[in-house]
Amino acid sequence: MDVELIIKKKLPENIRGLVKLAYNYWWSWSHKATKMWMYIDEEHWREYKNPVKLLLDVSDERLKELARNDDFLDLYELVMNNFEKYMSEENTWFSVNYPKWDKPIVYLCMEYGISKSLPIYSGGLGILAGDHIKTASDLGLPFIAIGLLYKHGYFKQEIDENGRQIEIFPSYNPKEMPMKQIFKENGEPLLIEVPIEDRIVYARVFEVNVGRVKLYLLDTDVEENSEEDRKICDYLYNAELDKRIKQEILLGIGGMRLLKALKIEPGVIHLNEGHPAFANFERIVWYMQEGLSFEEALEVVRGTSVFTTHTPVPAGHDVFPVWFVEEKLTKFFEGLPKEKFLALGKVEEEDPNFNMSLLAIKTSNFVNGVSKLHAEVTKKMWLNLWKGVPLDEIPVEGITNGIHTSTWVHEKLARLYDRYMGKVWREHVNLEGIWYAIERIPDEELWEAHLKAKRDLIELIKRKIRERNARLGIDEPAPEIDENALIIGFARRFATYKRATLILTDLERLKRIVNNPERPVYIIFAGKAHPRDEAGKEFLRRVYEVSQMPEFRGKIIVIENYDMGSARLMVAGVDVWLNNPRRPLEASGTSGMKAGLNGVLNLSIYDGWWVEGYNGRNGWVIGEETTEPETEEDDIKDAQSLYDILENEVIPLYYENKEAWIGMMKESIKSIAPRFSTHRMVKEYMTKFYTKAMEHGIWLIRDNFRWAREIAAWKKKVLENWDKVSIEKILTEDAKAVEAIVNLGNLSPEDVKVELYYGVKAKDYIIEKPYIVELKRPEHLGNGRYKYKYEGNALRNIVNPCWHYAVRVYPYHPKLPYKFLLGGLIRWRGLLE
Repeated sequence: MDVELIIKKKLPENIRGLVKLAYNYWWSWSHKATKMWMYIDEEHWREYKNPVKLLLDVSDERLKELARNDDFLDLYELVMNNFEKYMSEENTWFSVNYPKWDKPIVYLCMEYGISKSLPIYSGGLGILAGDHIKTASDLGLPFIAIGLLYKHGYFKQEIDENGRQIEIFPSYNPKEMPMKQIFKENGEPLLIEVPIEDRIVYARVFEVNVGRVKLYLLDTDVEENSEEDRKICDYLYNAELDKRIKQEILLGIGGMRLLKALKIEPGVIHLNEGHPAFANFERIVWYMQEGLSFEEALEVVRGTSVFTTHTPVPAGHDVFPVWFVEEKLTKFFEGLPKEKFLALGKVEEEDPNFNMSLLAIKTSNFVNGVSKLHAEVTKKMWLNLWKGVPLDEIPVEGITNGIHTSTWVHEKLARLYDRYMGKVWREHVNLEGIWYAIERIPDEELWEAHLKAKRDLIELIKRKIRERNARLGIDEPAPEIDENALIIGFARRFATYKRATLILTDLERLKRIVNNPERPVYIIFAGKAHPRDEAGKEFLRRVYEVSQMPEFRGKIIVIENYDMGSARLMVAGVDVWLNNPRRPLEASGTSGMKAGLNGVLNLSIYDGWWVEGYNGRNGWVIGEETTEPETEEDDIKDAQSLYDILENEVIPLYYENKEAWIGMMKESIKSIAPRFSTHRMVKEYMTKFYTKAMEHGIWLIRDNFRWAREIAAWKKKVLENWDKVSIEKILTEDAKAVEAIVNLGNLSPEDVKVELYYGVKAKDYIIEKPYIVELKRPEHLGNGRYKYKYEGNALRNIVNPCWHYAVRVYPYHPKLPYKFLLGGLIRWRGLLE
């Protein structure tokens, strides 16, 4: 029987709206809705955070009791009114600013962190994706998300008496989750046909409502599939190479075929990480079926694709042997130019490896890293794709991550913000001016709200320790934690580069820090290591080992099974958020943003988002305030810096000058909350990428794909003739004129740009802030040769020995959104040559 119908029949008439709300994750960022679910059964809610399961499990007697309870009914009416108002709002930010937009933005990601009750996330990438679609809902974007439904999720973590991580993989029943399977009009399940190896694999579809946004999840656990194929979606980030690539084929190609089945025509495709990049293989086929060549189809796909990379090291990108990809896509490639498709994932023609991020880059005109620093790291990582192009002109943007404010702000603080800023902050989070009103909050009220958050965290810690002790048969009480003492939080994935053990480098010094009776310090650790990451597990074991030493018991505490539920309490309930990765391996990081929003002070390495977030008044920097990469040799130096800052700055300020501490809390909130919100981030994606991609797509397909054909033909001409292009010589007339003789071969001046490039020299002949002057009106000398001349004030500088100058030529088409989308096709001559 249909679960929704079962719940409807079970509910009394006057609270039957609960079923509609249960199936929409809007409740996950409404404090009042959460309070309402907790009112029904607090213990059940704390365990599952799942309203569908709650309504299935709660007794009929309890529901009848609630239907007569005035307090509950008042809360129910308030929540339902807020929900209906939200869902029916017509004048959203998007509808006001983009009234003529008529196609959806489709977002694909391997994981989504919406709520604890939808366990299809492992960490930062999923949480970011969840926050992205929640904000798309808030702003009213026509947004559709696609992912996979994992039967066992990531894993539940237990820690045994020796500190070893034990992975528990529970089976989740989709019927008991806030999602619905999609059926065809005839009542049969909608099944998506996905070509894998030599056969068709079938995937059922589930719909998850996240406010106004639809999240579709694919799952192969259907009787039409073989036993092996039914297990493709068993685990998130399956370590088996075979399962991993099948998941990515399912997400990418299956995701696009889902759109076809639902008759959805996307305007923009956003690939969040390289995992779903096979989607663009399928889209190329779409346009080839409309009569375009491979190259012409690729232009349409590129022009409408956005790719966000989150990975700052080459080893973090999914790479498969080319033969392996070819084997897994045997059926897909039938009748297609296979080698052209495979070339999109290879650095060079003979490359034996196929890189999913490279595929995404080569099929997307719009590419970004997730912080300004990460964009620079990404450019350097893929430098070979743009040989000869200055780093600052490589077409990779930096769009810094953010957080969904309503999800991560503590309820007590949210009420405080309402009172002193007005509720306008909830809809206009990214407006910095609003947040200056934080200064109006009396210190004692802000501190009391923070203490409430600390008490909530302490209660969580005690509960988790009691549960663990009961499971392991340990007969000892949970530690007492003084809410007025300094609490430091370290909660993140236990990957070795995040250096969870850095603060344990000098145990004698740490012992003195945490055990000062007049200024005690607690350090709370939480986080999971990947099941195959033995080094990460060893870090976790070491932290636990130290926490059990007599001098650290009750002061260093490790809590199990860090998830979204415990994260929301930790980012608000500690005083200091510790983050000490080895730079530049933290592409962005969002947990520190969540802490900052709640008035928690960041103590962090100068990496990722903190390079942009730190202002000298809202936290501290461990080590040097530089973006230079670190090595293992820097660990001792960073540990020394960490201890020094704790002993000389953090602890004295907390215990001796509460007024100054609260001043820093206010600075943290007002400087971090607006700038690092997903409201700012999604609006930035709209202006920098989505709008341009939509406009470019409309232009490319106009007049039966006229411009897609033209761009493809132009690129073909350029590629075939580029080897004949050269700058034969440069003549300088005593700082009065620069002349360049350029041989364009079979190309014309309209196909290229010729520029004078000059500035003060820096190391290795690099000009960090160059001046660029276009050389126009060439004189045709015959045989494809042209003379370009420049006369102007700039020439006074280039004869200065402190300056460098050069002339360069590169392909140029006025309709391409960025220069250098043809990679490293560039010729130089001069002192930069």
